[in-house]
Amino acid sequence: TIGDGDATLAEISGSIGRWNEMTYYMANTYSFKNKYLASFDIALSGSSRFGDEAEGVRMYGNQFGVFPSIGLGWILSSEDFMAGADVIDFLKLRAKYSIVGNDDIGNYASSLYYTTNSYFYWTGLVRGNINNPTLQWENVAKANAGVDVAAFNERVSVSLDVFNHRTYKMLTRIPLEQAVGFDYYWGNEGEMTNTGVELAVRGRILTGEFNWDLTVSASHYKNTLQKLPVDRYVTTVAGANILSEVGKPAGLFYGFKTEGVFASDADAEASGLRKLNENTSLSPYQGGDVIIADNGDKIIDENDMQVIGDPNPDFTGFITNTFSYKGFKLNVLMNYSVGGDVYNFQRAQLESMSGYENQTAAVLNRWTYNGQVTDVPRASFGDPIGNSAFSDRWIEDGSFIRLKDVTLAYSVPLKSEIVTLELFAKGMNLVTLSNYLGRDPDFSFSSNTLNQGIDLGLTPQFKSISFGVKVGL
Repeated sequence: TIGDGDATLAEISGSIGRWNEMTYYMANTYSFKNKYLASFDIALSGSSRFGDEAEGVRMYGNQFGVFPSIGLGWILSSEDFMAGADVIDFLKLRAKYSIVGNDDIGNYASSLYYTTNSYFYWTGLVRGNINNPTLQWENVAKANAGVDVAAFNERVSVSLDVFNHRTYKMLTRIPLEQAVGFDYYWGNEGEMTNTGVELAVRGRILTGEFNWDLTVSASHYKNTLQKLPVDRYVTTVAGANILSEVGKPAGLFYGFKTEGVFASDADAEASGLRKLNENTSLSPYQGGDVIIADNGDKIIDENDMQVIGDPNPDFTGFITNTFSYKGFKLNVLMNYSVGGDVYNFQRAQLESMSGYENQTAAVLNRWTYNGQVTDVPRASFGDPIGNSAFSDRWIEDGSFIRLKDVTLAYSVPLKSEIVTLELFAKGMNLVTLSNYLGRDPDFSFSSNTLNQGIDLGLTPQFKSISFGVKVGL
């Protein structure tokens, strides 16, 4: 892994890591009369990332995790008692239970290792971690059930899925006392549940010379932390406080709730609010400062922080329309997300008014005189009062609907039986409808649960139009 370097000295640093994984698979499927279906799979997985005392099956001097899976299916439409149901063409019930493992924890969390350290003119080796030889796979028990239906000569089909996923022996950082010299060590002391539902409806609206197919999908999920080594964690990511607390969803935004801006010095003094500084002194607020929701003690500190946003959307999905007429085919895909909150990191930097950096035009509405009513606080170098602290000022609704893909194709009629020719035009990310003030509400900073909904100003998905020819031989 190549890291940062010094351009002046033409030096660059990095790290080299090595790990091994070996997995054995066994898969079995069974069908009886083409209507009773069953499957049984099992995987034995070993990873060098885990300790010698991990639970599992001992093979070749290493511990292997055991991950089984069983699935059942029943095609009801093939039963005799469904013979009179002419409307229903296909009906299937299915269920599956499986356990999967996760070892995405770095290469040496379970091993004792040493790192270099410098002290004045001396360089030596120091202990790099607190190792845990019992560290093992994070397990996810997945229970899924669903139904597939096709009706009216398969002009309408519906798929409905519900799931309950329980993560146990979850890989977590376990805090240590300060005297130990390390902040944490890795263990398997967490638990979380994810529940949800997914629905997809497909229909052929028009048939004949002109065809129109429509697919609409929607999904909803909810996760809840059931167990942690401590009741709560507050993790700082790009200036945002991310809350992980038992009984709540993972990755909540945790900060101050604002109630506007003091219009005058008199209003600020009348509120009686004071800010607790790091040196335990108290600073009074003044006109133009952000009004922080107080818990009643008239002192603004970390005790006034609360949940100010949830990056998990209420539901997501897509809509697909496919039109065909003679040799022409038009496919239109839209995706959407509703209800997820977003931390706009760029706004937090470009509207803080605490340094010499360029700011957005929004700061032209900042407070400048007593009696001014505005929702933008005063400029304050260094921001000693905390007007730009992490708060709901920087949390926005990330709901959107996007015209993701539009493809128009024409199959050129040829007399040849071995050659096909298709002309097409394709547009990507043509239109996005959203109230989000950032450049793109549909982004992914990281797959890490604690990084969801954080917009660091990544390059937005670009709009593109392309033309092409497909030749088949």
